Amino acid sequence: MSHLTKQERDKYIKMFLGVDSNGDGCLNLPEVGALCSALGYRMSRSRIVALFNTLDADKNSKVTLDEFLAAMPSVAPTERKCANLRRLFRSLDTNKDGVLSVDELSRVMATADTPLSREETMQLIAQVDRNGDNKLNYEEFVELMETSSSENSLNKQ
Repeated sequence: MSHLTKQERDKYIKMFLGVDSNGDGCLNLPEVGALCSALGYRMSRSRIVALFNTLDADKNSKVTLDEFLAAMPSVAPTERKCANLRRLFRSLDTNKDGVLSVDELSRVMATADTPLSREETMQLIAQVDRNGDNKLNYEEFVELMETSSSENSLNKQ
């Protein structure tokens, strides 16, 4: 059985408490939906209901922090990765228009371990910019992240 790292646990606690709108330490169905969205998961209403029923181990129509934390290690790594990427994309999209502009990505890249200039950031975007708008939509962003991960893996070998 896998376990949560301290960093993951702290992140999940913070997000749980952030959607606990009445501060009772438990989540109702709408709050579980809000939590899924905050974590970056895209789920239909029926899937959220099914998840709620699974999380609610004692069947008292509430999901406690303990119930939630106990369930998180069983989420498939690929699902967590997708949710993390979606959450990262949303945090970088400062104007919330659904795409990352050169300016938005450039701000982040300027502070990276190996900083990139605006021009280098534009070249990075161009590598995966399928529609030629000089911006990254979510799919292009994922492709860029996957390409970067693959190159980093090759460079480490």
